[in-house]
Amino acid sequence: MDTVMKRRLGATLAAIALTAGGLGVAGCGGDSTATSSATAAATASTGTTAAADNGVASLGAQEILAKASNAANSASSVRIAGNIDQNGQQVSLDLTLGKNAADGTLGIKGQQVDVRLVGGKFYMRAPAAFYESLAKTGGAAIGQLVGGKWFSVPLDNSATAQQVAAFQSFTDKSKLFDSLLKDAQNATVKGPGDVSGQPAVLLDDAKGGTLAVATTGEPYPLQVTGSGDGNSGTINFTNWNAPVNVTAPADALDVGALLSAGNASTTTSTGN
Repeated sequence: MDTVMKRRLGATLAAIALTAGGLGVAGCGGDSTATSSATAAATASTGTTAAADNGVASLGAQEILAKASNAANSASSVRIAGNIDQNGQQVSLDLTLGKNAADGTLGIKGQQVDVRLVGGKFYMRAPAAFYESLAKTGGAAIGQLVGGKWFSVPLDNSATAQQVAAFQSFTDKSKLFDSLLKDAQNATVKGPGDVSGQPAVLLDDAKGGTLAVATTGEPYPLQVTGSGDGNSGTINFTNWNAPVNVTAPADALDVGALLSAGNASTTTSTGN
């Protein structure tokens, strides 16, 4: 890889980091599907066999949060899906996350970005237009190089890994839930409700978001909604503990190796 292309690729990865870094999903919200206790009672009256009450509805907000966090981190997997409007920028998520594997898509700047985590590597694929929208200089060239192709980044402390860490964080179940729940630390209990027929207790945070936590079975987070700080939208958490089968994309480009090759060529050129 020539020096100019190496620099452009590095600049594009930095732009990716800045873009993803602004997509914090904590406190996101919008039109909630969590409903009142009357709806929950109506759902219960249908005769559907319900899981046992888990007792969180009678607890304080911080105790509920602690139990929800423990349940989420102990689960083997979850599907996270929803849409966010962050200061006018539309973002969508549809991710299946396991403890050491993940697969799914992010919708950013009107483009679909595919992400995977498997075998100790993070993989990403986006169309050429996505890279063109990020890099003002050389974006088209970078799009031609990696547009529509998978590239891999090892999960280490390398500079390349740090540049895509914000995107990679979406595939880390523990980090994602820590982010989702951190703004709820000053939450108050709103009352009972339900999410798609699942009985829940609703917590309101200081930024206008609402977190729904299951009150039967495991106290899993079910949904984050609300509005505030320029954010709106809904994220749902489903398919807890479902199997996660992820395979590494074939013929993925090793971006770390490409950048290393560029560095090597620069050193050789300087030595001459």
